[in-house]
Amino acid sequence: MSIRQIIVVTDGKSNVGGNPADAAYLANKKGITVSAIGIVDDGNLSHKEIKDIANWGGGVYDIIYSDEFIKSLSAITQKSAEKTIYKTLDSELMRLIGKNIEGLHPVLRSQIIDYIDKLLDVSNLKCAILLDLSGSMKNKLKKAVNGITDLLSTFKARRGKSELCLIGFPGENNVYAKILCPFTARISDIEFCLDDVKAGGNTPTYYAIEMAASLFESEINTMRYIV
Repeated sequence: MSIRQIIVVTDGKSNVGGNPADAAYLANKKGITVSAIGIVDDGNLSHKEIKDIANWGGGVYDIIYSDEFIKSLSAITQKSAEKTIYKTLDSELMRLIGKNIEGLHPVLRSQIIDYIDKLLDVSNLKCAILLDLSGSMKNKLKKAVNGITDLLSTFKARRGKSELCLIGFPGENNVYAKILCPFTARISDIEFCLDDVKAGGNTPTYYAIEMAASLFESEINTMRYIV
């Protein structure tokens, strides 16, 4: 089984481009689950936008203080993958026997849940991490990087194949979003790219999600979105 997901990490409301929830919806239509983590310290975060990204992207969300980010990122990534597997099995059961998971006998439903836990470890996982690099992230960026580094360590322990990419938004020189590291199975590549991230600029979340979704459909990982 293959799991495809996008995790958006942001601390502010998008202020460049379209509605990020629209981009999340289009990504989900392609079979990509989009989840979001909102980092709030100063009250500027749009809770509705974070919820809408996850709801329209078929994923999950969390709104946290930056001190809790490390723990939250790993949890959201796992919950997002669980939801993807659950929806797939639910749909297949409905097709085969006319019942979804909730309609099964409690014992059988429990066995399905256990099976999902096992699939999480052995399934192929392709995950795009979208990191908000806008100016308001300057004081939170170090914690965000530490959180992503901690998440990467969990991927190293998985038995299934893990491919990750890292996208920063905005990029430098009027670029809406930039691929900091294309999809790779080498976790060290992502760790290396995290060493050089810097914050500054607006928050073009729509374009970052759109770029990430395109990478799942294409082997060309060198595209850039320019103003």
